[in-house]
Amino acid sequence: MDDRLKRLHHKCKYMGMHENDVIFARFSERYLGELPDEEISQFEALLEQNDLDIFKWITGKLDVPAEFDNNVMIKLRDCQEYIENA
Repeated sequence: MDDRLKRLHHKCKYMGMHENDVIFARFSERYLGELPDEEISQFEALLEQNDLDIFKWITGKLDVPAEFDNNVMIKLRDCQEYIENA
């Protein structure tokens, strides 16, 4: 795993909000190593946003801004739904 992915993997485990820690850790384990460069860049941009906003976007409590309404968000929502149903 290259340094960029190692940094992102670490960040996913320590998001700030416990709920995001769980969702993003699952995302990292399931998808991070398979993402194309474009999606990795989208993911990095998402990680720079407010933690609570990200959580609300994933859970559907707020509309997702157009720049983050992409495959990365679909995968994050999939992880969130998996955790809810586990």
